[in-house]
Amino acid sequence: MTSQQQSAYLAIADQLRQQIRNHPSMTDLPSVGDLMAEHAVSRSTVRRALAVLHQEGLAEPLPGGGWNVRP
Repeated sequence: MTSQQQSAYLAIADQLRQQIRNHPSMTDLPSVGDLMAEHAVSRSTVRRALAVLHQEGLAEPLPGGGWNVRP
């Protein structure tokens, strides 16, 4: 993984973390496709960002796709 790829997924994770903190009523995260388009990155980059949030206990994957904010 290049340093640019690493900084991209960490930046996406940071942005999503901030959105979760700024909007306590937020229940769903944007779709992987929406995040890919918004940040002009690959699916794997977005999935790495979501994995960071999952590891931190902020998000959880839904069966069949999508991600929720953990209460």
